[in-house]
Amino acid sequence: MKASSNEKGFTLIEMLVVLSIMMIITSSVIFVSIARLEEMEEKRFFKQFHLDVQRMQMIAISKGNYMYLTFNKEGTKYKVEHNNVLLYENHLPSTIRLSGDSQLKGLTYHPNGAILQFGLMRFETKKENKRVFFYIGQGRMNYEE
Repeated sequence: MKASSNEKGFTLIEMLVVLSIMMIITSSVIFVSIARLEEMEEKRFFKQFHLDVQRMQMIAISKGNYMYLTFNKEGTKYKVEHNNVLLYENHLPSTIRLSGDSQLKGLTYHPNGAILQFGLMRFETKKENKRVFFYIGQGRMNYEE
């Protein structure tokens, strides 16, 4: 009797081609996803920083005390204090840090809610530098997107 060679299947080369195409597609999706996650983390940080500064101003007004925001030497975390009492501290994401050439290295709020130092805080991110502006007067801030 004759053996039938009517078997259907994929050759090794066909399987390798399909797997390599799948790997290329998967790696490009992962690369785009990681970049998007870093971008979202950066936006979240700047929104949180904005909220922390507003909270600091509100506490200065409500308690009638000076409030201080200071960064560590590396520019990777900041803390908010009044009367040498730590209220809260936050770490910056790994892709963001306060630039060494930033005009402002910290903030002080007067008990009436006015900011004592005004100017520019510069943050280094993976893609570019971001700037946060603090205006004289009532301590308003703005950051570039």
